[in-house]
Amino acid sequence: MAGSRNFVTIPKDLNNIKQKFMFNLTKRQCICFGIGLGLGIPMYFVGYKVLGIGMSLSIFLLGIVAAPFIVAGVYCKNGVYFEATVKYMIEYFKKPRKRYYKSVNIFKCIENQIECNKIRKKLKQAEGGKS
Repeated sequence: MAGSRNFVTIPKDLNNIKQKFMFNLTKRQCICFGIGLGLGIPMYFVGYKVLGIGMSLSIFLLGIVAAPFIVAGVYCKNGVYFEATVKYMIEYFKKPRKRYYKSVNIFKCIENQIECNKIRKKLKQAEGGKS
């Protein structure tokens, strides 16, 4: 045993390391889990006691209510959290699907500029001739 060594791997990118707050969860995860359970447990009792739908369906109702908050606390992909991902998806699907390409004829633009310069020159000559 004296010759065996234990090694700890250290990640190369230290930005991915999150400080743990409680129960090996980050603050964000604790808050989201708390909100999920804070809304889910009353729904369990409403379903079981008030509506009388049975324990199984009440637990299912608890899961449906708490799941979005728990997912929001756990989900993080490429440094982007769940709510930002949902926001980006909504923006993406609101944009129009068809995009039309309109080319600009540079020769037509040059012609228009030459014509504009000619008209300006004539206007300057006309103003100079009146005074």
